[in-house]
Amino acid sequence: MFSYRRGITIAQSKMIKMISKLLTLIVRLMFIVILVSLLLITYQSIKNPERPPSLFGYQPFTVLSNSMDPYFNTGDMVIIKETSPANVSKGDVITFTDKTGKYITHRVIEIKNRNSHPVFVTKGDNNNVKDGEMVTGDHIVGKQTILIPGAGYLVEFVSGPIGFILLILLPLAGYIFLELFERAKKGKKRDKTREQLQNE
Repeated sequence: MFSYRRGITIAQSKMIKMISKLLTLIVRLMFIVILVSLLLITYQSIKNPERPPSLFGYQPFTVLSNSMDPYFNTGDMVIIKETSPANVSKGDVITFTDKTGKYITHRVIEIKNRNSHPVFVTKGDNNNVKDGEMVTGDHIVGKQTILIPGAGYLVEFVSGPIGFILLILLPLAGYIFLELFERAKKGKKRDKTREQLQNE
């Protein structure tokens, strides 16, 4: 009976260690993916500040006005997925550029046809009137897929030098330090085991 209980305890211990290693691996992979994504977004923002960064066809936009209240608010982040005009439907929230090149994110309230091509009537949810110009397909940047409240402020902060240091360089340095610490710890454990075997 005693050996049976001991066997169960050892099995449980091995299972816990295996799960712990798996979770550690998942966390590390997630950290690397997030860090690389932030680095790419920051690099694109610094290199071309007038154009929103793009990652796998997705573009983050910071909401700068209250024209879409209460659907989203100033400082929120809207994630836009590149799409073709054929995939845009009435009620979708799209990002497009006006004649001056300004990025606007409003809702499609009507779709019309001009010379066998769709054109889109848009309006901010919080605006009393529709937008003055209809949006043609070549001006559509993409369609809103994700909304992250307040995250726009974080992106703006990361784009600056202080934010870059605090949110990217310091975590990267911490990750490298932890990796070196873990390797040193494993090395000492191997040396101790080797020494014990030699003494036996």
